[in-house]
Amino acid sequence: MCGEQVVLYNELLPQFKRFDAQLLGISVDGVWSHKAFAEARNLQFPLLADFHPKGAVARQYGVYREQNGISERALFVIDAEGTIQWSYVSPIGSNPGADGILGALAGLNVSDTTSANEPTHEYARGPEDAAVTLVEYLDYECPDCLDAYNVLHNLPPEALADVRFVVRNFPLRHAHPHAQHAAEAALAAGVQGKFWEMHDALFQHQDALDDASLVRYAREIGLDEDQFRHDLEGHAYAEAVEQDHLEGARKGVNGTPTFFINGTRYEGEVNADSLVAALTDRRPTTNDQ
Repeated sequence: MCGEQVVLYNELLPQFKRFDAQLLGISVDGVWSHKAFAEARNLQFPLLADFHPKGAVARQYGVYREQNGISERALFVIDAEGTIQWSYVSPIGSNPGADGILGALAGLNVSDTTSANEPTHEYARGPEDAAVTLVEYLDYECPDCLDAYNVLHNLPPEALADVRFVVRNFPLRHAHPHAQHAAEAALAAGVQGKFWEMHDALFQHQDALDDASLVRYAREIGLDEDQFRHDLEGHAYAEAVEQDHLEGARKGVNGTPTFFINGTRYEGEVNADSLVAALTDRRPTTNDQ
């Protein structure tokens, strides 16, 4: 397992636990390297050292690269009897995400305590029958998401004509300690009819997302402060955020921001020219109508 892949799985531990699954990371690095790595990234699952004899476990699974002394980026889902039920070997340079793992766990005879339904707290701008739907999985504390927010915020109105923009939450909680509560704050504001006002405030003040600041933003945008405090302190919308998170993981989201255009993952650059071109390409032409 590699750095950004491990960090992603650390964020998704609650999803794995819903299937009563234990996550283990194995690499050919030594135990002290693992200890330092786990402490630096606040990992909450074991890292096992396949160090001496080097690669012995990886060889048994057929994923050791003899020519350069490393293991493949390989994933295995093993059932309670020790049988490999699913496996995948990813290209070394690619983060394989978690959708394959979650799909394999769902296929086993284990219970997932979450609903597979679409999120119930969904906020969107644009007509419901728009020709193009742009979905963003975001983290309010993520610097790259702030860049994406600024790009979208400054697109010319004609670029978003007949586009429905949908926000989904994917807080990277171990990397961004305020992201979860910020997402809950946006949903709490949404129930009071001020989702987009809070959405804007969170990105415009990304360097101040502590709870006291969230309450101040609620006051500034005209929310019922007592109700907002009650919802925030009681984590009233934590499950809704978690549902977004699970839905994203099942779709292969492995970082933020991640965009989907009409259900297809957008792999281009997050800049004005690239996004406008992608949105334009998805609009029906005269011949299609």
